Amino acid sequence: MPLAWDSFLDRYRPMAIAIARSLARAPAVAEDIVQEAALTLVRVLAQDPARFESVEHARNYFLRTVRNLALKSGRTAAREQPLEGEPAARDDDSAARILVGRQRALARILLELDPASRALIARRFLEQQTLARIAADTRVPISTLHDREKALLAELRRRLEADGEREETDQEAAG
Repeated sequence: MPLAWDSFLDRYRPMAIAIARSLARAPAVAEDIVQEAALTLVRVLAQDPARFESVEHARNYFLRTVRNLALKSGRTAAREQPLEGEPAARDDDSAARILVGRQRALARILLELDPASRALIARRFLEQQTLARIAADTRVPISTLHDREKALLAELRRRLEADGEREETDQEAAG
């Protein structure tokens, strides 16, 4: 399927930019994301000119690539800004104190997890690996990993809520 690039980009570029702006962390990178998606489409067509049955298939591929690149840029941007340390909580900033307290509680709870659970959490949320990748590496079915992750997150939420309730009770007793 030969593409008329000018008409293709004239028609779908505004939609692609809107998708990129809505999903990318920094809206200024939307143009770059759309350009990278267009280059990806060009490469795919160069390798396999008959890959797409119609312009709509090419459009879907292009827009899906924009979406994936925009989401990836957001994840990458989050990793590129490391925390310098704990935020300085002023005495009058109760929201910051609560946040720091919850972060400490979560860190303590994560350290109490068994090594396999801690490794799953680290791979999913620190290394941002997909369940498919973890399944391929560990030879554990994706459905099993999904069930483990779901149960583990529910347990973490339950323990954090219990910790928060315990802390509130302690503060009421002390205050």
